[in-house]
Amino acid sequence: MNEQDILNNCTWLEVWHHYYDPELKLEQNDPNAVCISSVDSTGMPNARYVLLKDVSEHGFLFYTNLQSQKGKELLESKKGSMTWWSRAQNKSVRVQGIIEQVKDEIADSYWATRKEDAKISAILSKQSQEVESRERLEEEFQRLKIEYADKHIPRPDHWSGIIICPQKIEFWEATLAYTSRLHNRFSFELNDKKKWITRRLYP
Repeated sequence: MNEQDILNNCTWLEVWHHYYDPELKLEQNDPNAVCISSVDSTGMPNARYVLLKDVSEHGFLFYTNLQSQKGKELLESKKGSMTWWSRAQNKSVRVQGIIEQVKDEIADSYWATRKEDAKISAILSKQSQEVESRERLEEEFQRLKIEYADKHIPRPDHWSGIIICPQKIEFWEATLAYTSRLHNRFSFELNDKKKWITRRLYP
């Protein structure tokens, strides 16, 4: 994919796959790790890593505890950002967008694919709250494993999917002349008419 393709012929989703898909073979450990950023009620930014589960024309999907700090901040502000980075390829993608929660049936469908331990962990975790000790955490986990042994484990109401519906996406890639810092940088941005405008940016 060359510069003219990116600027004139490709959708942002096609460029995303051009950047991301090779990473699946290059990175064995969590190639889908992304940094999600939000802002609290005082304007203080917060960032943390999650695992990206799907990307479509609608946006970037991950799952989380809605009562966590990120869940509360993202759903209250209805805005969030995401950063993906590939060390192997020297490429990155930055996304800014509007936050949506997925429908229950979508969350239920993905929940059904999760391992038992992951389901139990999601149920017991009072994410971002203090826990008195590691021993207490493990005790709660074992208690729930016994409670749900050979039983259906329901998805808790506070666990669901969040989509960042992109308003602006920036693609960055290093050039071979790395020390010059004249790297390639392209943006896709929605205008007032909901049309994607592409631009080449200064690095």
